[in-house]
Amino acid sequence: CGPCKRLAAQVFPDSAVGAYFNERFINTKFDMEKGEGIDLSARFGIRAYPTLLWIDGAGNVVHKLVGGTDAAGLIAQGQKAVDPTPGILSGMRKQYNEGNRDVNFLSDFLNTLTNSGDNYEPFFKEYLDKLTEKDLQDAKHTRTIFNLTKDIKSPGLPYLVKNKESYGTLMGSDAYNAKINTIAAKAVAEAPKANDAAMFSAAIDLVKANKAADAAEKVLTLSMTYYSKMNDWMNYDKNASTYIKKYAAKKYDVLNDVAWTFYLNINDRAQLQKAAKWAQEAVNNDNKYTYNLTYAYLLYKLEDLKEAEKACDYAILRAKDEGANPSSASFLKEAIRKTLEKQP
Repeated sequence: CGPCKRLAAQVFPDSAVGAYFNERFINTKFDMEKGEGIDLSARFGIRAYPTLLWIDGAGNVVHKLVGGTDAAGLIAQGQKAVDPTPGILSGMRKQYNEGNRDVNFLSDFLNTLTNSGDNYEPFFKEYLDKLTEKDLQDAKHTRTIFNLTKDIKSPGLPYLVKNKESYGTLMGSDAYNAKINTIAAKAVAEAPKANDAAMFSAAIDLVKANKAADAAEKVLTLSMTYYSKMNDWMNYDKNASTYIKKYAAKKYDVLNDVAWTFYLNINDRAQLQKAAKWAQEAVNNDNKYTYNLTYAYLLYKLEDLKEAEKACDYAILRAKDEGANPSSASFLKEAIRKTLEKQP
């Protein structure tokens, strides 16, 4: 329906909607007239489209919206879902303004702020400063610090790093390491936009200091991301080559992706030849259309036109077998044909 299409095209992709909903909910969409949607429609009594349901872990509907809305409206509905009793947050604000600084109250206040989508940062450091060593042994406060520490500049990060062992016991080492990696990845994504090399360095140092089993691999992938965004292809090549040598065994999608990045951004012949070998390895071990296509384009850029033409032919055959669109391979093959015709 029209409102469904507008939600899908304009509202769900909105960055503010994504930031709010991805942090607080597991989000999914079903066609109520197909597959699993038919049973879900009967179970939840869906009578109109679109219907948005907020469902808790026990399968209970805690909030419902029928009909379309804009980005701000959808966020407002999400806030109602996590704070279904109006006045809770305003009551907490009143207590705070009247001087309540009990750490248990502050913990609840901070969690209510973040669940409602409000800015909790101005209150976070004040809360941390009031915690005693005894408080820091309390699971309630350690969970609050864990949940609210979300970026490299957060005042909660030193607490996470200092108390790694406790968090590993409380949350599990996998959850703790994932948290550290998420914070580092966020910093690496933001550093190029801010032109902040120090932020990138801090992210790398954080991952290294954490000494997780995959720390060395994570440092390389984060470095590849950063240097590609900075158009620093010398350092990208250095990190990508090391990554492939150490960690890319049988990761043919990685070989293909890195090879394609080389094709798009690098003109040095020796580097392109290296990328062509990676693409060829991917083809030899997993003969997919996209892998053949990458190999063909690299050969074309290296001016090995006859081999590039053969690679195009293989790509077109694979596209047919996979039900893929071979237009990119056909376009390249035509360009090769025209180039060869001009040669003596």
